[in-house]
Amino acid sequence: MSTLAEILLAPHRKEALTADCVRIVEHHLNGLRSLRGLALKAGLAVLKATRPDLIPRAINRLLPDLVEALEPLYARFGQTSDRDFSLFLRKNADEAIEALRRKIDGRAAESSNEAAKSTYRKLRSTLHEEIETLFPELSKTLSGYLN
Repeated sequence: MSTLAEILLAPHRKEALTADCVRIVEHHLNGLRSLRGLALKAGLAVLKATRPDLIPRAINRLLPDLVEALEPLYARFGQTSDRDFSLFLRKNADEAIEALRRKIDGRAAESSNEAAKSTYRKLRSTLHEEIETLFPELSKTLSGYLN
């Protein structure tokens, strides 16, 4: 069985997957109406003022790390009789979300962009919840690339 990275990060898939992830994130951001959501939008607006392509760039750079975070789950999925990786991910959502959060934390810590780090620190407390909200659509999108 091929690895998740071999499948999802293949040149003919990575660009489309990145675009799909950008669509998921932007749709999520556009739907935020709470105070937390407004704070997140404000923080991103500051960052996007200097980097209008912030979200596509961030996803393109994060995608290999996020796929790596899910690789152990994909290996376990291959050892089961489950046929749908999306459902498998959702059954193991807590583990998957925590793995994604750790990767994002690591990337944020390594960043040399102080504005990005500052914004991330302010919004870090809601990261788990944000990933949790995006997770069903993300898992369905990833699974779609495996067929």
